[in-house]
Amino acid sequence: MPDQFEEILKEIEQGDVEARRTAAEKMGILQDTRAIIPLTRLLGDANWRIRKAAIQSLLRMPDTHEVISNLILALRSEDNAGMRNSSAEALIRIGASAVPSLCLAIKDPDHDIRKFAIDILGDIRDPRSVEIIIEALKDTNENVRASAAENLGKIGDTRAVAPLLDVLSREDFLLKFSAIEAIGKLGNDRAIASLMPFLTDRTLRKPVVEALGRIGNPETLASIVPFLHDKKRIVRNATVVGVSRILNRHPKDPGPLNKFKESAVTESIEGLIESAQEDDPVIRKAAISLIGLLGDPKGVHYLIDILGDLDFHDITIEAIRNIGAPAEPELIQALDHPDELIRKGAAHVIGRIGNVKTVRRLIPLLKDQNGHVRQSAAMALGMLKDPMAVEDLLLLLNDPYPDVHKAAVLALHEIGDRTIIRKLISLLSEQNITYRKNVALLLGHMVAQEAVDPLFFALKDEDSEMRKSAVTALGQIQGNRAQEGIIYALSDEVTDVRLCAAMALGNFQTDESVRVLTSILGDENIWIRCAAVKGLGKIGNNKALDALIPLMEEDIPPVQISIIEVLAGKKDRRIFPVLLKKLEHVDKEVRRAAILTLGKNGNPAAFESLLYLLDSSDWSERNAAVEALGLLGDPRALLYLKDIIKNDPDPLIRKTAEVAMQTLPGK
Repeated sequence: MPDQFEEILKEIEQGDVEARRTAAEKMGILQDTRAIIPLTRLLGDANWRIRKAAIQSLLRMPDTHEVISNLILALRSEDNAGMRNSSAEALIRIGASAVPSLCLAIKDPDHDIRKFAIDILGDIRDPRSVEIIIEALKDTNENVRASAAENLGKIGDTRAVAPLLDVLSREDFLLKFSAIEAIGKLGNDRAIASLMPFLTDRTLRKPVVEALGRIGNPETLASIVPFLHDKKRIVRNATVVGVSRILNRHPKDPGPLNKFKESAVTESIEGLIESAQEDDPVIRKAAISLIGLLGDPKGVHYLIDILGDLDFHDITIEAIRNIGAPAEPELIQALDHPDELIRKGAAHVIGRIGNVKTVRRLIPLLKDQNGHVRQSAAMALGMLKDPMAVEDLLLLLNDPYPDVHKAAVLALHEIGDRTIIRKLISLLSEQNITYRKNVALLLGHMVAQEAVDPLFFALKDEDSEMRKSAVTALGQIQGNRAQEGIIYALSDEVTDVRLCAAMALGNFQTDESVRVLTSILGDENIWIRCAAVKGLGKIGNNKALDALIPLMEEDIPPVQISIIEVLAGKKDRRIFPVLLKKLEHVDKEVRRAAILTLGKNGNPAAFESLLYLLDSSDWSERNAAVEALGLLGDPRALLYLKDIIKNDPDPLIRKTAEVAMQTLPGK
């Protein structure tokens, strides 16, 4: 009788598309090394789902060396691009184990194989391949040489800087172009002097400007800013992105921004306006930002038009704000624009600019047909802090949209007109629940002590949302009477009110608040327990910690997570050993919370445990461990984070490592 392998092989050779795909998957489960050759053949199948299944199964084979040998052999399939591409994908996913064989393939007589091997090694990003790829810069084939330069940039090893600079003296245009791009990715300042002369070469100007932008040294601004109005569109766009990158690397240093403005000429704004109309979002965002930073009022008209594009709305608001007062006349006109996004954005920027003379033009927008415009106008009036707007803002407390209520409450709080408190207290008896609720929240924001008794009375309101608002307000006002009210609300019949009360009680730094919150840690409702934990965490004193730390043995994951999270940043010596035990918990969310809290607590003893978790098979654990190493602030993590940035196959984890590395000393 045929064995299982033979039966599956027959399905691969004779079945329809779905049968062949299923058979390919079965071969991976079987893990019979006889399947390596038929699976490799499937990499050339016309159906992409079959090719994907074959890759997955090859990755499960026990004899990795034989798989790698067959995949490299499959790269020779000149007449089957699908097989070549699938083989390359599989080798990249195999990763470090494939590096020695791929390094040997760089010496292959076939220049296509040499190039494929270099391209694959560039995606694997293993530093062991750097030296042999550097040698390939002298290959007899121009495509191989260019690929070597390009992939040295991908790998990001600084050993490549000097060899790449050396090739700039050759007459090989494709190699020079690729080398300049790679030098930019390596981001090394010592390349600047070698790159600058090539700015006069029109054929290489674009990659040079891009490279200087990536390197990010502000001293190069004077040399590249003039190309904002270059005759070639691709050079202008490269300059826009390059200059933006340099300025973004030094956001708090006024020096680079001043250099940018000094180096700009009259025509610069024209080039930026053209780039701001490009389809490429990266170019467009960079141009919008630079128009704002340049501060030329000529750009305002174009920026106001862009406010109507939701994808660029926020960055355009910031750009107009950077232009400031000179933009006001056109912004005021834009308040009457038919496009609600433009009205909304114009109102917001007017508020940010801060000229109180514009209040009269903003008040009518509180009655705009569009809720987003009303919200933006309310926020702007809050920024301007003129009491003239108070009565009109009070009307928005009954607006149909919650976001508009919230904006009105915050705006009235910012204006801070305390003469209206008596009126607000009288409005607590309004029939309309939305109005009553928002009045209560506003009284809380204004810390209106005279409103405590009326708010206490509101805890008996028939509407639970009103009771919640009263609790929130009392939590902000504080004081003994307010605390009594919140303790009273802990016996409310509605769970949401009790939750709100437990959280609000954490605002009171009193022994009584600790006692009451401790008493409900055993509540039958786990979410009340979680809220009590968070309340005690807000208090954070020794008595609160004494109540929380023993509960870390609690067996309900949401409660455990709440406790772990509120202990972040606390230095009590009892916390560390319990957190280490939580790293072995069955619930992955508990483990993740413990990892992050270990980082936030800053105990150097956590370093080895976090390092061990970098090899976890669980994505969320690995990502949390990377983030925690940054939070821990231990300089020993620098080497490991750099390795993750270069070699981890997951782009999200690489990004987390980049962010984490910025927090470390000596980065």
